[in-house]
Amino acid sequence: MKRKQKASQRNPLREAGVIIFGIYLVGLFYETIIPKNGVSFSYAEKRITDTDSLGINLHLFRVFTDVYNAIHYLGLWQPFFINFLGNIAIFMPIGFLLPMLWRKMEKFFYLLIVGFCLSLFIETMQLPQYRSTDVDDLWLNTLGALLGFLVYHQLVKRMPWLKEKFKRRV
Repeated sequence: MKRKQKASQRNPLREAGVIIFGIYLVGLFYETIIPKNGVSFSYAEKRITDTDSLGINLHLFRVFTDVYNAIHYLGLWQPFFINFLGNIAIFMPIGFLLPMLWRKMEKFFYLLIVGFCLSLFIETMQLPQYRSTDVDDLWLNTLGALLGFLVYHQLVKRMPWLKEKFKRRV
């Protein structure tokens, strides 16, 4: 009897959504956390004391001047697409998939906290690596999660049936 009850509660769309979310997280962590050039805790100590020369940006909104200078003086658009738009786009699935799969994440505040904390975790994990750590990534990633959240709400507004399709059946 219990097996039939559990089987009837299965939601294939939700299960597929959770698998897609898991694959997304693996890809996100692979691109942002997995060391490409090695890890060194002594390097992390040096980075914290000499932030400017070792790839740590603690100047809020510096991304605007860096992108402007790259475009205006060097004719390079890559920093705009990769650093600015890329940091936003890479977190949009967080804002879209979390409320799609879990009711609690439909609240703006919860999603804001999750987006910020996940970004903070990634930036902290990059400290002992030979990678850049940037305070602007925190707000750009969080903005991406919030934009994903807005896309979710606009989609649900147009297709209300979608809201419950991926939720757990109880």
